[in-house]
Amino acid sequence: MTTLSMLPFIPERASTLADQFEYLFWYITITTGVVGLGVYAALAYFCVRYRRGATSGSTPRILGSTRLELAWTVVPLLVFLTFFAWGMFVYNHAAHAPADSEEIFVIGKQWMWKAQYPNGQRVIIGGNPANMTEAERKSIGKLVLPLNKPVKLTLTSEDVIHDFGVPAFRSKIDVLPGRYTTVWYQPTKLGEYHVYCDQYCGTWHSLMVGKIAVVPEQDYRDFLQGFKPLQGSDNAVDGSLAHEGRQLFLKLQCINCHGANATAKAPVLEGLYGSRVPLAGGGAEIADDHYIIESIRRPRLKAVEGWEKIMPAYDESQVSAEEMNALVAYIRSLKKGTTPDNTQRFPAPVGAPTERTPSTVPTPGGK
Repeated sequence: MTTLSMLPFIPERASTLADQFEYLFWYITITTGVVGLGVYAALAYFCVRYRRGATSGSTPRILGSTRLELAWTVVPLLVFLTFFAWGMFVYNHAAHAPADSEEIFVIGKQWMWKAQYPNGQRVIIGGNPANMTEAERKSIGKLVLPLNKPVKLTLTSEDVIHDFGVPAFRSKIDVLPGRYTTVWYQPTKLGEYHVYCDQYCGTWHSLMVGKIAVVPEQDYRDFLQGFKPLQGSDNAVDGSLAHEGRQLFLKLQCINCHGANATAKAPVLEGLYGSRVPLAGGGAEIADDHYIIESIRRPRLKAVEGWEKIMPAYDESQVSAEEMNALVAYIRSLKKGTTPDNTQRFPAPVGAPTERTPSTVPTPGGK
């Protein structure tokens, strides 16, 4: 099947504005279309009916009709006023975001969109990887929005004029250097929708294409914390609590033991959160927030069955309560295949225990 044959006749509607815009668009299109076809039909008829030689004698002189003049002036005026009134209603809806809208900041740059959420989470929407830094390439993903919740975008440009267009939302807004513009959406359908730059902005303008992912509200909240990488990459969204936990996980050298390979000295933590953990000596625990924190503060208290008690304890002088929350968020976000490679080297924090007894059990899993 060709790409052309897959294009829908009417693009999908996925926001409150899209529904309002669509009705107005088709009302204007059908009204002007019917009137236009009527004019062309009358013109064709008169061309045939009153062609040269079709009638005998000369064409009679017809003077102006006041009623006819008033009719073709007043009737179109009334029709055009309905366009104006309905258009003002739709414009007023589009121009004024609800007071409870969550705000997301978007920067246009040749040739990518950079979005930042209220708590600092960041994601790059589309773009050309060849023109990005390594950090930017790791942040490529989708703009995640909650279903049935208003979200306001505040946009500006770092260089030239761009245009943030979302066909499924029936919305486009110019993004200007040195000026902030705003647009808002209330998505009404789950799914993924294209984002385009609708203003030619240079050589790689055609690559300035990204996606919006509309998800349930709870999934959106989990995404902001980093529990669900819904932006399209395996890692938690940059700047989230789980992302900060990942940095701390590497800095504390936890990866040296909790690696995802056959020589790991401690259990793989992928999928640990919420699972049932068998304990040495019998019994089991559910790996929730309390269990994970206790296992980091007092690792020998509830050791995992089949593993040596080699993990050092980390008190609040080494891992603060705030950092502990970040670690828990990161462990909660870990899914199969997302454990980082043991390639980064960071110095251990001052006062952190460094002596570890080699494990005699090389099987992955546990603490």
